[in-house]
Amino acid sequence: MPTATEAALQQASAGLLYQSETDAPWEVVAWASATGTPSAPEVKRLGRHRAAGAEAEVQSLDEFFAPLTIDQDWYGDEEKAIAQKYRDLLAVITQHLTSPTVVKVGTRKVTVYVVGAAAEGGWAGIKTKAVET
Repeated sequence: MPTATEAALQQASAGLLYQSETDAPWEVVAWASATGTPSAPEVKRLGRHRAAGAEAEVQSLDEFFAPLTIDQDWYGDEEKAIAQKYRDLLAVITQHLTSPTVVKVGTRKVTVYVVGAAAEGGWAGIKTKAVET
């Protein structure tokens, strides 16, 4: 049974796609045994990214979510609704996770994690795939 944090993240990310050169859904991740503040090496290990030399980059929550949450002048109703869903997701992340961190693992085919310490213990968050060229 999912924790309250996992359930809130699942509900907030449901139906959202992360747009890059491919559109990918978000999925909830939880690592009950993780402790402390999330770090790139530990996210890489817990996410089972074993490839030698796989790069892991940390990005601030604000920097990552800015292009997803800001309404542009040219947005229609659908784009505005998506931006609102991302604002709602960001609110859930900051409400339910302590020290949320964005970690991108890989170079061209990237796994994006948004993880933090959960109130129930361990780390929880969401992840998606992106293609960056």
